[in-house]
Amino acid sequence: MQEKSTLRRWTSLILGLAATWAVCFVAAPAFVESNQTMTRMARFIDESGINTGKFYYTDVEACAVANLNTRNTVLYRPHGPGPKPVD
Repeated sequence: MQEKSTLRRWTSLILGLAATWAVCFVAAPAFVESNQTMTRMARFIDESGINTGKFYYTDVEACAVANLNTRNTVLYRPHGPGPKPVD
């Protein structure tokens, strides 16, 4: 296997960084603006002052509540009248 030239490696790096920048600052905002539901959600997050970067951490109360609700939804699914469906 041949090693790439230094110029080609730098070009690949710069193109990768440019593509990442374009997705983060051009494509993603355009998608949010084109989708009414996403626009409403983004506006609510901004107006509420929610720090979405904190959601990575599990000690944030909102994440704990969301985790509990999701777990309960999966474990105790409503099945309506009649016999319970077999999983």
